[in-house]
Amino acid sequence: MVDRLLQSCHDLGAAAGLTHIRRVADSVVLDLAGPVSGLAALRTFSALSVVLDPAEPVSGLRRSLDSGLLSVLGVRVPCYRVAPMTSRAALISAIKGELGWANAPSAWDVNVTTAGHRGELLIAQVGPLHRSRRFPALRRIPASANPLVAWLLVKLAKVEPGHSLLDPCCGAGTILVEADVAGCGPLYGSDIGAAALQAARANLPDAAVRLDSTPAGRLPHSDGSIDRIVSNLPFGKRVGSHQGNRDLYPALLAEAARVLRPDGRAVLMTEDKRIFEQAVQSTRGIKVVKEVTLSTGGLHPSAYVIERTRAHRRATKRGARPR
Repeated sequence: MVDRLLQSCHDLGAAAGLTHIRRVADSVVLDLAGPVSGLAALRTFSALSVVLDPAEPVSGLRRSLDSGLLSVLGVRVPCYRVAPMTSRAALISAIKGELGWANAPSAWDVNVTTAGHRGELLIAQVGPLHRSRRFPALRRIPASANPLVAWLLVKLAKVEPGHSLLDPCCGAGTILVEADVAGCGPLYGSDIGAAALQAARANLPDAAVRLDSTPAGRLPHSDGSIDRIVSNLPFGKRVGSHQGNRDLYPALLAEAARVLRPDGRAVLMTEDKRIFEQAVQSTRGIKVVKEVTLSTGGLHPSAYVIERTRAHRRATKRGARPR
């Protein structure tokens, strides 16, 4: 994810006032000469922070506010907290005394904490620029895709406005939310869990989406009718089982090979990699063209990018079944 964020920042570049863009641990650090509004719309980061000088942290906070950050906070007197660190008490006192801010650890606008490989960076997280504050909060169910991961999966699918997109294990619909933002449509989602579909409907109140409880191994779509399939599959841990995946994965992949258009693409994420890779090898007409390893929730799943084989594309265009 950090690599994708890094690329997004480079894409914006000097036009948005971004310079000295570099990666530090699991973050991207840059210099910003313009307003933060240009970054607020990015869906590729979870939190935005200001890097402070440890020798003069309060001066750094004051300069940040003078540069227009106060308007982003939307408050006259910010509330703040200071995470456990060396000289925490002195920093709490200095911020209150020099800036007049209110120390409110449970209701903060600015969170002063550390980051980096060894906590070498002193930063001030700007609460209103946290992802959950920038975009509507989503309902979740166990093992729901992280919104940032969902965004990445949709990007890997190389979606274009107007593409039909299917998530056959949609859960709470996080991937469908990101697909809707990307301009995909129509959207289709299936899940055998009633609670999952209820959450998905709540997360997609205005989207052109069709949700149903059809099992992923029996998709209700005609041959060659779907542009993109994107899904966070059951890992066989919190959801499903490894034994269940031995049946689910081959059935789902066979259906994907059937319903994808000749130039279609699927992006499927799982941590049950051996079973998935075996299922791909035994499914006629598809191949893995890329594997991206992710890190989310302490797990390291892979996102597999799947396309039709050349022979299958040719046969499908002729209306024949490939041998």
